[in-house]
Amino acid sequence: MKKKILALLMAAAMMMAATACGSSETTETSTGETTTETTETEESTTTEETSAEETSNENNDTFTVAISYMPDTLAPHSGGSDDYTSMTRPLYDKLFIENNDGGLDYYLADSLEISEDGKTYTVHIRDDANWSDGTPITTADIQFCADYSVHKYGYNRYIRVNGVEGSMNIIDDKTIEFVLPEPYNYQIVTLSGMNVYPAHVFDGDPAALENSTEYYSTPGFVTSGAYTVTEINEDSFVCTARDDYYRGTPQVKKIVMKVIGSGSTKAIAFENGEIDYMRITTVDELEKYSSQPDKYNIYSFSEARLNYLQVNPFGPANLNDEQREALFYAINGDEVIDAAYGSDELATNPNSILTPDQTLYNPDTPDYVFDLDKAKELAESSGLSGMTLTYIYNADRPNMEAVAVVLQQQLAQIGVNLQIEGMDSTSFFQRFFAASSYGFNGQETTWDLGTNGWDSMRGTTLHQAYSYLNQADNAWGLTDTCGELAVQVNTTSDPEEAQKLADEVVQLALDQHRIYPLTYTNYVMVSQKNVTGLDCSPIIPEFIDYLGISVNG
Repeated sequence: MKKKILALLMAAAMMMAATACGSSETTETSTGETTTETTETEESTTTEETSAEETSNENNDTFTVAISYMPDTLAPHSGGSDDYTSMTRPLYDKLFIENNDGGLDYYLADSLEISEDGKTYTVHIRDDANWSDGTPITTADIQFCADYSVHKYGYNRYIRVNGVEGSMNIIDDKTIEFVLPEPYNYQIVTLSGMNVYPAHVFDGDPAALENSTEYYSTPGFVTSGAYTVTEINEDSFVCTARDDYYRGTPQVKKIVMKVIGSGSTKAIAFENGEIDYMRITTVDELEKYSSQPDKYNIYSFSEARLNYLQVNPFGPANLNDEQREALFYAINGDEVIDAAYGSDELATNPNSILTPDQTLYNPDTPDYVFDLDKAKELAESSGLSGMTLTYIYNADRPNMEAVAVVLQQQLAQIGVNLQIEGMDSTSFFQRFFAASSYGFNGQETTWDLGTNGWDSMRGTTLHQAYSYLNQADNAWGLTDTCGELAVQVNTTSDPEEAQKLADEVVQLALDQHRIYPLTYTNYVMVSQKNVTGLDCSPIIPEFIDYLGISVNG
């Protein structure tokens, strides 16, 4: 495996960028006097200088972001992909977000109080939080979110625990209680993921929100974040900073979201200055841009993502215990990192289905062991050798094709023919989640193995792993005991008991050879030299807080 690339250089670049973190107010300056008598030459020179200065200021005030497609709508509830979340981050604020320290970063809310019995969650909305049309954000908007949940799902998801609903009590215009039927640690994740909608825009009618595509496709729709959409084109849209944003004035006045191709096309656009940053996903890119500190800044932080291999319990091969065990013995995790990423600056070999960003993560969880001889032996005795398996992956995700090719080569060593199929995000998710509770159906028997990723795996709960461990209808092939233990982890108020139960359920899941942890990924970005502050709010998808971003000179 290649050694870490220019670690000191990257650290220095990050320290320099970190000085730009936090919001700051900008003030306009004036010369204070004008000259009324000038020669023709002086007047011409002044005009040219002013024009150049205006152009420079315009460039300094604009942050250009590459997007993979133009969405049909920019409604907060219409997208499920990382790309869509990134596009709408400047427009909508959450109540709060879990950070990497196990605490909360507050946005629309300024406090969350949890009762001693773990059942009552009291949220207070900031007194100065407002919509972009000047209307205050109040508990009426939270009530509207609950009404929309009932309209869409048939129940209020913000007070529901294990199929039982509690109650939601509005105390005043800025204070609301969520009273649960039992303690539920995952409630923090639920509330942090809430999309807050403007009740006054839709007259409190959830059906109107359901049919709001046209509204959210027209510039000027109401937002809660630091920006509004002022222009929508065929291949781009423009976000303009709000002067009345309750958390302060953004340094970047305009964000241009522009459709740019992937791979070399995006790299060329970046190097030509058409976009201000891009993600680095290969060691060659890392070496290239790190070696030019006079032109670029490098940012790196944990993505809090686990990429994993899933064995489909409904796949055409219907792999048994011994066959799954043979597959996992044949996988060399270090080789996957080396061949698909090339550097542990980009990804590391995981040992758990939880990430190190979670408080319940245990670094001592036993990892799967690579043993090719054992794999060959089990493959022969179980009848796995000679089989052809269908493997699907999301071609829109970085490095997934390379991972697929490595696994294809590794499994060929035990006589398994892996037919790999890459597809775009929409097609992949419909197929991968066919048997789960996400609402897809009818295609779960078309693949045997697939790779996916759980992201934003930070905080004090099992997070995304919980929904897999506790999946209805045995969607991922795990035993009911996994679900029962996962529920106990999220309902105990004793941190030590939660850790003990988490260790137990993680080990039980790994023992069943259904989920193979492949990589913990780092999010590494390169920006133009004049762009700073991209690591002020290290969360994926980027960026949760645009106030710290600056484009200078």
